[in-house]
Amino acid sequence: MMVQTETFMPIILGTDNNAYGIARSLHEAFHIKPTCFGRGNLIMTRDSKILNVIVKHFTNDEEFVNALNETGKELKKTYQHLIIIAASDQYAEQVIRNKSQLEGLFDVPFIDQELLTSLTHKDKFYKLAEQTGLPIPGTQLITADNYHNFISKFDFPIALKPANTTEYLGLHFDGKKKAFILDDADELSSTVDKIYQAGYSDTMILQEFIPGDDSHMRTLNAYVDHNGQVRMMVLGHPVLEDVTPNLIGNYVAIVNDYNEKLYKQIKNFLETIKFHGFVNFDLKYDARDEEFKAFDVNVRPGRSSYFTTASGYNIFAEVVNDLALNKPFTETVAAKADHLWLGVPKKLAVKYIENDKIKAKVKKLIQQKKYSYTLYNSLDKSIKRNWRLYKYYHQYWQRYQTYFTNKENL
Repeated sequence: MMVQTETFMPIILGTDNNAYGIARSLHEAFHIKPTCFGRGNLIMTRDSKILNVIVKHFTNDEEFVNALNETGKELKKTYQHLIIIAASDQYAEQVIRNKSQLEGLFDVPFIDQELLTSLTHKDKFYKLAEQTGLPIPGTQLITADNYHNFISKFDFPIALKPANTTEYLGLHFDGKKKAFILDDADELSSTVDKIYQAGYSDTMILQEFIPGDDSHMRTLNAYVDHNGQVRMMVLGHPVLEDVTPNLIGNYVAIVNDYNEKLYKQIKNFLETIKFHGFVNFDLKYDARDEEFKAFDVNVRPGRSSYFTTASGYNIFAEVVNDLALNKPFTETVAAKADHLWLGVPKKLAVKYIENDKIKAKVKKLIQQKKYSYTLYNSLDKSIKRNWRLYKYYHQYWQRYQTYFTNKENL
């Protein structure tokens, strides 16, 4: 059934890889050209035929709201529904902080500030997870009051990370990392000393280290409608991570996965806390008790979220079905697919995936042509764009040659 384009316009906040993937998903679903809104036009969305980019200059919340409302008022002359989708944490949090100033002009499928705080502060998130039966790693809390004589109850190695990532981001000290794997009590003591002496005032999270390499990681994307019903969940198995120092933790190769028990646990968690909008979980499989343990939750689609659409499950169509087309909820779609998403050249992925079983799986999917890239799009080609994308993907060869062997030391 064809949809009148005047019915809705998605406003995607961002112009990066994820923003392009979201726009591409909506273009494929509804044959429209979504709007990407941001402070600059990055190469991922530049010279694209499937989307429009609006660049505005803003440095704070007030300027952001004014710029977005200005854009919205103009688009509202043509479209009945303007649906905001955030492609990054920064934009998602900015929308939530200013939700009351955006609602009315826009459809704003986001949670409120109170729930955001409960999810983004890791100590509060882990408490919510425990209350709803969502498995998490064994956890202890370190504070400014107890760090001097703190003793870990877990065997080493252990993992250490900040509960308040916003405050931690502004710290400066020797040996700073996003998260630490510590091998003994002396290393734990010296690390927390550095963190709190650098001015950190909030809680640090100490967790048991779940055995297993990166192949045990999982990523899950979901959309929850305005009635709190989980419309779709898509589980991915990351098989290669970015080694670029400032991009570590981002995935560059994902194979679809399926786990009915995990899907049920996530669904129960989201519906219990009355979530609304897009959400992304980072998890790790613990072979000791055969549970997937949740580490983080993000109130936006995962950075590699186009893997959902590429595998046949267009999660971004669900927000339009929910808010603009008023399609009623029928059942939760729990995705099950056999597909490979790539953020690096396929030969590079095969070379650097270390697990032999996974490498064989990836090779098979490539041979069967069951693989996709976010940015390589047969409907969006031009000489300028093709050349930029070639350079963008090809640069990963040098990055891996430079950083892969030193990955553990970053």
